[in-house]
Amino acid sequence: MLVEDIMSPRPVTVRTDLPLGAAARLLARHAVTALPVVDDRARIVGVISEADILARACLTDPVGTAMSKVVALVHPETDIAELRDVFTRTAVKSMPVVDAADQVVGMVSRSDLLRAFAHDDETLEQEVADVLARARVSGCRVQVRNGIVQLTGLGPADDAHLAAVLDAVVATPGVVAVRAG
Repeated sequence: MLVEDIMSPRPVTVRTDLPLGAAARLLARHAVTALPVVDDRARIVGVISEADILARACLTDPVGTAMSKVVALVHPETDIAELRDVFTRTAVKSMPVVDAADQVVGMVSRSDLLRAFAHDDETLEQEVADVLARARVSGCRVQVRNGIVQLTGLGPADDAHLAAVLDAVVATPGVVAVRAG
């Protein structure tokens, strides 16, 4: 799964000269915790968050005086496993998604990522079965309980194709562990 699958496309952006009060109203109206700050070509120059605004006394100050530097950026084609690493290494709650020209094309949050990983067992069972079908693995029974996948009837574990299949199952969002036997 990729960032483009879970991001919010076309996010509300602000410019550095917008007053902080106006940015606060945008955050509240759109129920988000941060807004990308862009230049006149829609390229990312910073992020203004709730915390940045709350730390300021004067809401008539421009966004550019309070915005944070961008700690991390991701691209639409970034794998969500990499996104998870970024979120766990930083204190960032949400981050801009940019294209090759550093133009903002989306925002992605920890909540977006959590929803991608929070599959119920039935849904996860079907997703794993789909992974197996795409890999042309037949005769394997899939059971999932609390995100733990049990595969029975899979075949010899030393097969290179099987190893690749197991890697694909492990990489399925929501899978906690895989047991084959």
